Amino acid sequence: MKHIKQRNVIKLALTQREFFNSLASEWDNRARHDPSKLAEIINLINFSKGANVLDVGCGTGVLIPYIIEKIGYSGRIVGLDIAEKMLEKARQKFPHQNFPNVDFVVGDIMNYNPRLFFDYIVCYSSFPHFPDKKNSIKKMASLLDSEGKLIICHSESRQKINSLHQSLDKSVSSDILPSGMQVSAYMQSAGLKVETVIDDEEKYVIIGAKL
Repeated sequence: MKHIKQRNVIKLALTQREFFNSLASEWDNRARHDPSKLAEIINLINFSKGANVLDVGCGTGVLIPYIIEKIGYSGRIVGLDIAEKMLEKARQKFPHQNFPNVDFVVGDIMNYNPRLFFDYIVCYSSFPHFPDKKNSIKKMASLLDSEGKLIICHSESRQKINSLHQSLDKSVSSDILPSGMQVSAYMQSAGLKVETVIDDEEKYVIIGAKL
């Protein structure tokens, strides 16, 4: 009987994708993002006009308006996420007829092979959920154009992010955000020059540039 109960628990356990899909309809009401902190992060990134941007783990597209404001409609944004229902909400908020320079792709960064390179790759509020963090950074670095930048960021502290995840469903409860020093080491091993490391009580921003 004990083994049967264990199998049932495993069967009922959610995957990451299922967890985020289950929350998609209420995500924008549940996940709060301080606009002033987001503006600070966007200013630190210093997007250039006309840039190509990959938003990895974009969810419902919280960063899209901030990025568009900087890159303009001559630039391009690709939002990538494993949860298709999150992207359904994103497409509703940013329909192609009004945002022709924004595309959304369902997929995992490790299996994503675009035809173009990106000037900026941003992981906002998503990096803890990457199973293989070191190789994810290596893969993203390989998708950067010359002098492109990889940004891993949160508008909350690392301690707060990790504490929140530990209180959630088992599918994400062990998804931990590493220290800024650890992520910096991963970026350096991927051939990136680390330009910014903020890992304090207010926010988390690590920026690496392709050499």
